[in-house]
Amino acid sequence: MSLVISLVLLGLGIGQRTIWAPPDSIVSQLEESTDAQIVVVTGETMNQHDGRQTVTVSGDGPITAVVGRDHDVAGWVGDDEHAQLRIDDADALSLERVSGPDDALPALAGNDMWIEEHSGDGELEFDIDLPVGFSMAIQGELGTPAPTDIRVEWPFDAKTPLFGPLITAGLVFLALALLLFLLALRRHRRRRGPQRRSHRELSRSERRSLQRDARAGLTLPERSIAPSTRPEDAPEAIEGPDAPEASEPDRSGDEGSAGERGRSELRAARIRRRAGFIAFPVLASIALTGCGPQYWPSPEPSETSASPSPTTLEETLPPVALTESQFERVLADTRESVAQADADEDFGLVDRRLAGPMRDARRTNYAIRGQSDEIEPLPGIPDGEVQLLLPQQTEIWPRTVMAVVAWEDEAQAQSTLVFQQNDPRENYRVVYQSTLASGVQVPAVASPTIGAASLPMDTPLLQHPAQDITMAYADVLLRGDDSEYASWFREEGDAFREQFGRAWKDEQRANPDLELTNLEWFADDDDQEPLMLVTNEGGALLATSYNETQRATPKEDGVEVSAQAGAAVLAGVEQSDTGIEQTYQIQLLFAVPPADAPEGAQIQVVGYAQSLLSAQEVAE
Repeated sequence: MSLVISLVLLGLGIGQRTIWAPPDSIVSQLEESTDAQIVVVTGETMNQHDGRQTVTVSGDGPITAVVGRDHDVAGWVGDDEHAQLRIDDADALSLERVSGPDDALPALAGNDMWIEEHSGDGELEFDIDLPVGFSMAIQGELGTPAPTDIRVEWPFDAKTPLFGPLITAGLVFLALALLLFLLALRRHRRRRGPQRRSHRELSRSERRSLQRDARAGLTLPERSIAPSTRPEDAPEAIEGPDAPEASEPDRSGDEGSAGERGRSELRAARIRRRAGFIAFPVLASIALTGCGPQYWPSPEPSETSASPSPTTLEETLPPVALTESQFERVLADTRESVAQADADEDFGLVDRRLAGPMRDARRTNYAIRGQSDEIEPLPGIPDGEVQLLLPQQTEIWPRTVMAVVAWEDEAQAQSTLVFQQNDPRENYRVVYQSTLASGVQVPAVASPTIGAASLPMDTPLLQHPAQDITMAYADVLLRGDDSEYASWFREEGDAFREQFGRAWKDEQRANPDLELTNLEWFADDDDQEPLMLVTNEGGALLATSYNETQRATPKEDGVEVSAQAGAAVLAGVEQSDTGIEQTYQIQLLFAVPPADAPEGAQIQVVGYAQSLLSAQEVAE
């Protein structure tokens, strides 16, 4: 009976994983169309079931799918018409239309904000583990409705809670059946063991006859009458003087001992075999208890749970504009684009990764190099390691990212790069690039995972108004210690002030070669808005730029002013009797103390750069 029960239980348990096993995956298929050019799938939708998702999109023509953070995808889509992919309780996919302008949208691919990009033609299939907080956007051929033949597959954790109990119970009954079988076999063998015939007990007269024969010296019969091995069949001991002499000791004891040892080993082997038959199902039952929870009944999860609360600083702050991995991609593409543009003098390629003062400086440099081989190209993007990365904490645009990047040639000073993304559909572009001042320590800033907040230009949290700092420093370069803003800025360690400040300008005016030339300098603000991120101490790193114009005019009639090589190309003349004006672009990175900074704290120039922007002949 135990064997029958065991077979039934084992059969039912195996059936749980074969005949009655649930499917290995959950599949949801979208079966409706839309006129929207973008289909958005949120992480909440994709996480309706556990496990890594397999997404299959079919359609006519090229298909693109990108993955980004929720606010990045939402920012790119904006107010334009799109469709949201939803899943109901029956695992059916549907589309929810979000109305808006239906103008042709640009390509999704290639944007700096995306974490992943997938593309295909006609069909696109990929595996993804889309977490909550991230979204996926799907786009077909530009200007056409997005493909809606979308299939999502989740691996199904096929739980069979009866498998473990059934198999365990079956193995226990199997062990019991084997144990009962062995006991029955042992009992059977004992009952049908050697059935020796019992000899009758000798009578008293027969025993006496044998004793008389023994005393008379008669030989014993060839076949003696052996007494029974049982105690009750043993003959009575012969006592007295008629007892026979002791027989000679048996010399076959060694052989008997060897035989006894062999029989003991045989019995031990039989015991081990029997124990093995029982141990196998027992050990298998024990092993099953360690199987995964999907094979055992488990309590239903509680429906009510406390809402999670932020536990880290990163979770309480706005997200960073750009992650470290994203910045590495941006930096690599910027290096490649700028290097190619400098080699080909292609201003159209420059516009892809440079903006503001950086783009303006490149335009001038390309114009000069196109007419003169004597002009060197401007410094490219540093090719070394990222030494510091400070992204802005924000979910809106424009976004700012600052970085300090080294050169592989250690003889070159590190460069500070300031990127800006004006619009979610644009790439990050370098607005400022300056040389890190030697011996100047960059203020401590937050880690790249935390980032830094930006401050408005009229913030009262800084030592001096941010919107006044740029032109205040320009005034210091023009007037030196006579400037009313001289006390704002630290002179010690300011290499740019040493090279192009008031002292250098006075030296130029006193140059004997220029004694017949009148030199003047003027400063003008440019159109680029300064960019600012806060530091750990409450101050700020302020990237800014302005234009400084040098006007050289003759002091006397008949005197001509010579133009430098680059200025001559731009002005169209090498010498002029009316004068030459040269406008230089100056880029600066300031470390601005907070409003509550200790007495004596001053603004420090952290990085600087200068390049020729334009030149012209002075009108009469």
